[in-house]
Amino acid sequence: MVFCAGAMAEVYDVRIVGDGAPTRITVWTDTPQKSRIYLTQNNEVRALALPIDGVNSNASGDGIGGVESWAMSGSELGFLLDRPMMVARSLSLPPSGSEPLHRVIIDLETVSPARFSSVAKRDMRKLAKNNKKAKKTPRSVVTKTRKRNEKYVIVVDAGHGGKDPGAIAAGGTREKDLTLKAVVTLKAMLEKDKRYEVRLTRDSDKYIPLDDRVTLARDWGADLFISIHADAAASHSVAGASIYTISERGESRIDKEADKNDWKIPEEDGTTEEVNGILRSLVKRETKTHSALFAELLLPELKEAGPVLRSTHRNAGFYVLLAPDVPAVLLEMGFLTNQQDAIRLKSKSGRKKSMIAVKEGIDAFFEEKEMLLAGR
Repeated sequence: MVFCAGAMAEVYDVRIVGDGAPTRITVWTDTPQKSRIYLTQNNEVRALALPIDGVNSNASGDGIGGVESWAMSGSELGFLLDRPMMVARSLSLPPSGSEPLHRVIIDLETVSPARFSSVAKRDMRKLAKNNKKAKKTPRSVVTKTRKRNEKYVIVVDAGHGGKDPGAIAAGGTREKDLTLKAVVTLKAMLEKDKRYEVRLTRDSDKYIPLDDRVTLARDWGADLFISIHADAAASHSVAGASIYTISERGESRIDKEADKNDWKIPEEDGTTEEVNGILRSLVKRETKTHSALFAELLLPELKEAGPVLRSTHRNAGFYVLLAPDVPAVLLEMGFLTNQQDAIRLKSKSGRKKSMIAVKEGIDAFFEEKEMLLAGR
């Protein structure tokens, strides 16, 4: 859903969720917006106003949880309230991870009629002053930070390398060699699809420190990071592929490693450190959600390609999963300590089947994302 297109800025969606205690409003735009929210009251009619810079459009929709309805009129979004509510928190979020659009998030909570009226009187004076100033000041259109038709950047990491051989099969086959062959195969598949730009953390037998692998992914603007490995176990009977996403214990390391390696999440100018802290937490939570979504979409494809562990989607604190703003998974293609898995992974056709599954999982992930955007 796009309300305004062309030379102007665009509002892609307005979504309201909750039951009134609390209620959340999310507004998606292609340009950064300030979370300036004003309460208004005319007799017993209560509303909330959100100016949107660079937009001149008309649209409307139904509400929920304390918001009766909403309407876009010119450059202002208005929300009609069915009870006195105030803003408990508001945030302006930049694009991050798999989310290419800017967002304004507004959390509302119910208050007394007297409290609402008191704040509304003050806000209405501020809103009138803001509107008067806006008429005098020409609005400049801010360019998009990311075009919607831009290629998705997929960073693929071949586990181990150089001085680090990884797991070793009974016949001497090394994990580092199999993972390199696998990622080269996957890269060739992905590059045939015009939607993707593919980067490899290594394309030869060299050792790349773990923090450098994550840093490369962030520097390249990765939309998805996939680290490819082959596993080993004490029991030769253990076989099958598995997928790892970040664990709770791993999450506790993210801030420390982010500070150490300067993995900064973009912050909003002019906001307090408390608000920026909330923003960072939301970005990390969203990254974890997208990582888990990709893992779940990849799982059925892996089952078609070969054996998988009974508990296929697992959680761990692997270093390559610690990027705070890049969805990431670690894929174990199988066990080199299992004879059947080792034969499968040493064969070109066996590795190709696994990488076809990964390609289909990637396709499903970004198609899911595009459907969400199209439905806004």
